This record gives sequence, C-alpha cells and structure tokens, in this order.
Amino acid sequence: MTAVPRRLWQIAGALALVHVALIPVGIALQGGPLFADGREGIVDSYAEGDLTRSFTGGMLEAVGFVLLLAVLVFLGQVLGRSTAGGRWAAQTGTVCGLAYVAVTFAVGFPAGAAAMYGVQHGLDVDAAFAINNVRLFGYFLSLMLLGASTLGFAAAALAERVHPRWIGWFGLATGALLVASTPLAGVGHQDWGTLVWMVWFAGVGVLMIRHREPATTAAADRSPTGVVVGHS
Repeated sequence: MTAVPRRLWQIAGALALVHVALIPVGIALQGGPLFADGREGIVDSYAEGDLTRSFTGGMLEAVGFVLLLAVLVFLGQVLGRSTAGGRWAAQTGTVCGLAYVAVTFAVGFPAGAAAMYGVQHGLDVDAAFAINNVRLFGYFLSLMLLGASTLGFAAAALAERVHPRWIGWFGLATGALLVASTPLAGVGHQDWGTLVWMVWFAGVGVLMIRHREPATTAAADRSPTGVVVGHS
C-alpha cells in the first residue's frame, strides 16, 4: 500500500476547513427564508432583501461546495486502500457525497436565486413561494444523501482503522442523524443533523492536517521493493 504524501492530507484538510467556514458565511449573507417562515418570509427575505448581498453569499457558498468535491474524492481514495469492504464503503461515501453536491447545485441554488430575482422583478409572491419550496424540499431530501455519504466514510474508516473514533464512530452517529433529519423536517428539526455534520467535518479537516501515515506504511513506501524489512 503506497503512502499518500502528507502534503496532500494537509491540503485536503485545509479545503475541508475552508468549506466549513464558507457555508455559514454564505448562508448568513443570503438570509433566505426558512421553512417555518411561510409566505411572509418571501416578502421579508426576498422582496425586501438585498439582491447583491444575497447573490454574493450564494457565490461564497457555491465556492465552498466546489471545494467539498475535492475533499470527497480525496476521502474516497485514502479511506479505501487495503480492504474490499473499505473500498466499497469509501466509494459509496464519495458517490453519495457527489450526488448531494449535485442536488445542491441543480436545485438549491437556482431555485432560491430565481425566487428572489423574480419577486423583485414582478413575480407574484405566491409563485416565488412555490419556487422557494422546491429549494427547501430539495434540501430536506439531500440530507439523506449527505447522511449516506457520511455513513460510507465512517464505515470505511472503521474497516481501514483510519481515525476510527472520530471519522468512524462519531461519523456513524452523525450519518444516522442526517438520515433522520429528512423526516424531522416535518417538525422543524431538520437542521440539527447539518450542524452536527459541520462539527464532524471540521474535526475531519483537523485530523487530515495532523495525519501521519503509520510507520510500517511509510517504511514500505521508502523500500525499493515496497516490502518492509524487519530486524532479526
């Protein structure tokens, strides 16, 4: 098993932390209406909101999701290197994570932007409310994809023994909470899973920055034959 250069671990960890930092900033700038705000939220946040500020926040959030793509691909490679189960779980985590980002770009960003731009340019508030609901329900369903991605990476970390306590066990709990967040949207508690995921993912970023390959793997990578030579 070839060792992954520590510099790549550090770069991926930094990208993960930048993602965690950009998302809340982007959301705060956008100030989009919440599910509980109803039709009145469209008037307060979209009709009377600052279009330039909101679009700036949306661009920052979009950059954060682009960075997430690179981290997901990296995790899929480094968490599934030595066992068949680990590879399967890591690849599942990557695919589900990429699908989560795809839903965000295809549904979340365009619907929110269209609702706000439309209501400020003559679109009926009820129509904007319907468009924004597409954004919200797309988000609710996408939490299942993010949960499946987290569960996949957690299972891979446990199979490969890579930071099993945080990425593995805490990842399993986080993924389960995310999957449960979709039905919890009916009672307005869908965001707890995302908040816990942000904490988990920030920890993953820190662990990647501090990560060092096991001594046996590093020694094998330095050996011309790729075999660790023991001492007699």
